[in-house]
Amino acid sequence: MAYTDNHCDLNKIKDKPIYGFTLRQIACFGVVALVDVPVYAISLSSGMDTTVACLIICLISVPIFFTGTYEDVHGRYIEKIIKDKIRLYIRTQPNRPFATNNSYGAIQKQIMLEEQYKGYVSEQKKREYIKKKRKEKKAENKIMRFSRKKKEQAEKSITA
Repeated sequence: MAYTDNHCDLNKIKDKPIYGFTLRQIACFGVVALVDVPVYAISLSSGMDTTVACLIICLISVPIFFTGTYEDVHGRYIEKIIKDKIRLYIRTQPNRPFATNNSYGAIQKQIMLEEQYKGYVSEQKKREYIKKKRKEKKAENKIMRFSRKKKEQAEKSITA
């Protein structure tokens, strides 16, 4: 026996027991009959014209037929679609903020902070360097003054 692949989703095929209608459609047709027959009888017994009575039962039966027969592309019935719409528009926030973990932005911020820190450190190092140089100059000046005094004293002691 030959083997072939079947690429169709067999779950989408519905069992249609009576005249090609599904059980859901048959149930909705029964509900329409149970609702429309008494409404039509009551409207005729109250003296209403048959045309108006037919319009009334059409207005009543169309939503029920629609509920029984409508199915969207994804296999959802109308009550599931309405439930999803209610959940979407009523139960959820209208403005949901979009938040992500922006690694690139964090890296950029880190680089910027490091550059600022390097600037502070370099300024601090400059200040320390300048202070050090000043101290060295003061020490050098003291040594120079001390050596001058020594020379002067030596010259005075030689001349005296």
